[in-house]
Order: sequence, then C-alpha cells, then structure tokens
Amino acid sequence: MKKTKKKKKCKLKLNNLLILLSIITSGFLIYRISQLGPIEPFIRFTVVLLLLGIDFLFFYYKKSLKKVTALLGMIAFIGINLCITNFIGEAYASIDSMNKSKTVYSSSLITKKSSTIETIDDVTALKIGILNNTLSIDNYVIAREIVEEHSLEKDNELVEYEDVDVMLQDLYDEKIDAMLISSNYKEMFQTTEGFENVESEVKVIFAKDKTVEKNQVEAVDHNSSVEKPFTVLLMGVDSEKEGLKKNAYANGDALILITFNPETLNTTMMSIPRDSYLPIACKKNKKMKLTQAGWYGTDCMMDSIENAFDIDINYYVKINFKGVVGLVEALHGIDVEVPKRLCTDNSNREGEICIEKGWQTLNGEQALVFARNRYDLARGDIDRGYNQQTIVRAMITKLTSVRDVNTLLDLLDTVSNNLDTNLTTDEILSFYNIFKQIISSNSYQSDNVLNIKQLSLSGQGKMIYYDNLKMKLWNYVLDEKSVKEVTDEMKINLKLKEPEYIKTFHFEP
Repeated sequence: MKKTKKKKKCKLKLNNLLILLSIITSGFLIYRISQLGPIEPFIRFTVVLLLLGIDFLFFYYKKSLKKVTALLGMIAFIGINLCITNFIGEAYASIDSMNKSKTVYSSSLITKKSSTIETIDDVTALKIGILNNTLSIDNYVIAREIVEEHSLEKDNELVEYEDVDVMLQDLYDEKIDAMLISSNYKEMFQTTEGFENVESEVKVIFAKDKTVEKNQVEAVDHNSSVEKPFTVLLMGVDSEKEGLKKNAYANGDALILITFNPETLNTTMMSIPRDSYLPIACKKNKKMKLTQAGWYGTDCMMDSIENAFDIDINYYVKINFKGVVGLVEALHGIDVEVPKRLCTDNSNREGEICIEKGWQTLNGEQALVFARNRYDLARGDIDRGYNQQTIVRAMITKLTSVRDVNTLLDLLDTVSNNLDTNLTTDEILSFYNIFKQIISSNSYQSDNVLNIKQLSLSGQGKMIYYDNLKMKLWNYVLDEKSVKEVTDEMKINLKLKEPEYIKTFHFEP
C-alpha cells in the first residue's frame, strides 16, 4: 500500500511539474507570438486560444494524466513550445536589430605620415584643422570634445574649415600640421581624386569613439506605410570590415532609389552615379559631387537626392558590401547573366576574382565583382549601377523561394549584422503580407516577381573647377530630360502622377 501511494504521489508531482512547465512555455510562446504584430492576426489569435485550451485541459484533467502516453504528450507539447519560442525569438531579435537605435561615431586626430608627431602629448605649437559644421557628430562634436579634454586650444591654433576636403588638402600642402576628422576618412576619400591613398599618406595620433542615439542625429519621421506606395534609398557601403555597428558613410559604390507599389507589386529601381554633380542640401545647396553629401550624414544624402529628383524618401537601407557577400552565400548563390568577363579584388581588397561571360550562378564574392566593377564596362558607373540593380533583383527573386527555416535564420543573422535602416520592426514585419501577396500572384513563377523596372540616368562626364580646392575634378552632369523621365516613372508608380496614354495611332498599310 505504501509503495502504491508513493507511486501516485510521484506521478502527481510529475504531472504538476509538467503542467507548470506547459503553462510557463505557453506563456513565453504567447509573448513571442504577440511580437509578430501585423503577421496573420487571425491565425495568431487562434494559436493563442489553442495553447490556452491545451493548458486548461492539462490542468483540469491533471489527476487523470497518469498514462505514459499522456506524459509523453505533455513533454512533446513543452518541447514544441520551446522550439517555436526559440525560433521566433531569434528571428525577431535579428529583425529588431536591423534598425540600430544606437550608432558608434568616431573622430581621429591625424597628421601626415612624415610628421614627427607620435602621440597627442606631442601636439603643441601646431595648427590644427577642425570642421565648423556643428551638425556633424564625428567631424565636429567629438572633435571638439577631444580639443577640450586635452586642452588643445591652449598651446595650439585651431583653424576652422567649412569643407573637410579643403582641410585635408591643406594638410597635404602643410598649411596645417594636423586635423580632426571622422575616423572613416579612408571610406570618405577613397574615390576622390588626389586622396585615393589617404590611408597610407596620413597617420592617426589619437581617436575617440562615442555612442549616440540615432534619433539625436537623424530625422525619424515616417510619412508612409508599407501598405501604401513608398520609396527606399538603398546605400551600399564599401568596406572591408564586417558589420555596421559604427557609423558608415553613404559614399560607397551603390546608391539606388527604389519605389514600390504594394497594390500592383510594381517596382522601379534607379541607380544614381556617386559622382553626379548636384546641389548638396547641407552645404547650402552648393553644387558638388553627390558622394560628398555622405560625409555629413545620412540625412544630408537623403535631402540632396529628394531635392534633385523631387521625390520624398520614406526609408533608407544601408548595407555593407561584406553583407552582400554573406547574403548571397546564405541564399546559396544568385542567378545572373554576366555581359562580359569582369575582374576585381575580393571583399578584403586582396587578390583578384574573375567572372566569365554568360548566364550563371554567382557566389558571394563573384556577385561583389559583378556589383563593383566599372572600369571594364562601356559606360562605367552607369553600367555598374545597372549591374547593381540586377544583383538586387536576383536576390529578391531568390528570397521568394526560401522555405528552409535554417536558411531563413542565416539570412536574418547576416542581414541584421550588416544592415541599418530607419524601418521600424513592425514595418519590416509588414513585408510578410507583401511576400504572401507575391506568392499568390501570377508573376510568382517568373523571374520578375515584383514587376521590376530598371531605370538609368543619362548624362556626360565633365571636368568642373572647384573654387574651394582650386582644381578641376571629374563630375557626372545629369541630362535634365533624363532626370525628368525617370522621375515621372517613379511618380507614376507612387501614384503621384497619372500615366500619359497615347490617344492617336498611325498604322502603315
């Protein structure tokens, strides 16, 4: 009798423990489900009711749950809860981290490589250049903090500049002895004539990092919804470093303005040459290379493009080119038709990788060659921009075929580390509904699942004299008619302009 009672007590204790674990794991799963916001609200509500119903039945019939099959069923239910909770948690964390709430900015005190200055303690009786743009976190705010913390104004002369490139030129010309500049100076100047080798021509004496809330430096005002036509500025950041934890300038190899109409699934993609000669918003609309807008932050780049093309930009997506390599690898390659044999160095700026002409599946490094090469293309930056659009299009097509859970988690992990955006987590989750619409559309089986129309700007290269630098630089002057044509196409897709229809026809007999 005593043994029987002990067995009953053990079973009851095990039942109670499993019921408790069932309720706890169901609670965690319900919390995770609640984070999915706009995704399948009816299905999520039904699942929550089902979880609560199962837990209620376990609790109500706990004295009857003595059979091994019932206990195994409870254990299986708990295990399923944990697995799904973990999957949703990992996916949500990756999506949530795409919109990086904090950004690390960095400023460096640099001097010429030949200088005898080695440490910040050696900085005395010198002329130090500093930008006077108070809106620049790394070029001004942190630079001023370095000056104050090390009392540099006491024994040195600070020389203020309006343009960072003029300041660097004066350092080269030895009109100043040192300068305070963003630690991203290599990325800033690697495509600027005369400064391509800046990394090997200067040295860092001192550097300081500062973590800043994104809303302190960026205007986060969404006037759109992914349920209505919207615009996205895709900015490719060319860097050998993994991740986008630190501020990355938008003067890399890619600037693509995308419009998307979720009602029609029509998409336009327009590549903007980085050397386009345009008014820069944060420089009092002074005309210069568009790439220079990136030196003063994402808002300056977006405002300059908005003004040039008369289109509001709702969102931006900034991606590291290292991330492109990882994203293509996670997709197990993308299918692209290569127009001719192309070669460039790899993502670490080492060696050489070549891709051959023809239709083929490219891996990550090969896709980067296709996206970066311009010297072997007939129209240089214009053709490269078109190739970059082709890469984006191929990735979107491949993404719609992803069904494997592990592949999805790999994609989210890669993207979250190498991407930054002002899209909120709920807005990103809302793309699920667009994805579902794509799956059910007639175009799903085609290579153009989003009805993508690739646009390109025409213009001509021109040497233009820059007063501040006292020299001529190569610029790409956009054709006004071309700008109007592509702008009209984007406005039509955004439902801001009615399409013009041909009303008269002429037929040859």
